[in-house]
Amino acid sequence: MTSTTELKSVSETVTSGIAMLLLLSSVLHFFTSSFIEALVYLIIALVLFSYCHRLTFDPFKKQVVITKQLSVLSRNIWTIHQSLIPLKTVTDMSVEGNKQLSYLGISYLANGKRPAIYSFSCLKQTSQLDEILSGVGFDQNKGQTGASYTDGAARETPVTLAELFPSFMRNNRAIEACFPVLRCALPTPREKRHIAWMVVGGFGFMTGAVLYSSQNYVAGLVLLVLTYLSYWLTCVLISNKHYFVYHSPCNEIEVEKDSLLLPALLFKDKQPRKVNKGEVKSIKAHWNTFTVSDLDRLAASTRRNHIVELVFDTEYGTTVSLSGMSVEAEPLLLALTHWQYPLSVAHTDKEVFPIVKHFKYGILVFILGIIVWAMTTYVIPIILNK
Repeated sequence: MTSTTELKSVSETVTSGIAMLLLLSSVLHFFTSSFIEALVYLIIALVLFSYCHRLTFDPFKKQVVITKQLSVLSRNIWTIHQSLIPLKTVTDMSVEGNKQLSYLGISYLANGKRPAIYSFSCLKQTSQLDEILSGVGFDQNKGQTGASYTDGAARETPVTLAELFPSFMRNNRAIEACFPVLRCALPTPREKRHIAWMVVGGFGFMTGAVLYSSQNYVAGLVLLVLTYLSYWLTCVLISNKHYFVYHSPCNEIEVEKDSLLLPALLFKDKQPRKVNKGEVKSIKAHWNTFTVSDLDRLAASTRRNHIVELVFDTEYGTTVSLSGMSVEAEPLLLALTHWQYPLSVAHTDKEVFPIVKHFKYGILVFILGIIVWAMTTYVIPIILNK
């Protein structure tokens, strides 16, 4: 593998797509409107085209490099942020994906001791991803990195609640027995997601119609934000209705010394279960660290671990995946640990709050729209009048 092998992130791809639309707008304004308006669109498009967010592996320094920068013709103009992950601190790597996207999760020890995970998502770049994984020493069949990159004994990510949730475990806690499940925060059924996309399509069509008929950019921006939010709001409504069981409306998980009471909404057949401890095959919990921005990675106080998935595997079947948003995970895990249920805790690279990423994209589009609207409404007319 060469040191030039790199992965392009989804955020860079989305930014390039927005830049392409602005470039087309620049061409249209050049032939139908004024040269100055076309120049404004062109400058914004060039700035967006210069944005790079990429992951590379340096085989000489034995480190993974994640860089956010503005560059032109492969020349760096401004480095926004750069993360260096020495290979000797990497404890594990995970690769997931679907038909369109690939997700790479790197578990490492920040500052040599604090567990951390860096998640990187990209569009399908199979050959580049394989080259980087090969250079790092990640075996996709075994699902782990080579042992040569760890010093001494193998380093593992924390599996105790005290290490995962230090602020919660710092004080003495009473063992609770009942844990309500929030229906609207449960995963939306796949067979009903098309409804959410239909709502998004309706809002998108409405946004285009308003912009085309009235040229009202303010109303268009408001509708564009609503289009972003409509998918998640629709999913919330769908989940809240789908997981409401009329014949068994109880939505609480009860943890006792020798048995679990799992509500009907967690099973496909919509039947509640009282499961004895011996009938519990396993309880798997996956966690990840949430940071608001890259700057927060420098401050431990802003980093917090969250449970992303919690699944009960019993003799009666597997439950719906829970998360820290659908149930109070910390006290639930504490109760399961206290009564010695077969609980296993592992890390994952799945996002804690996926909607945060969409908010960032929405804010970016909104800010760009405000800039373009202000330039075309106020700045350009003043320049032309002079």
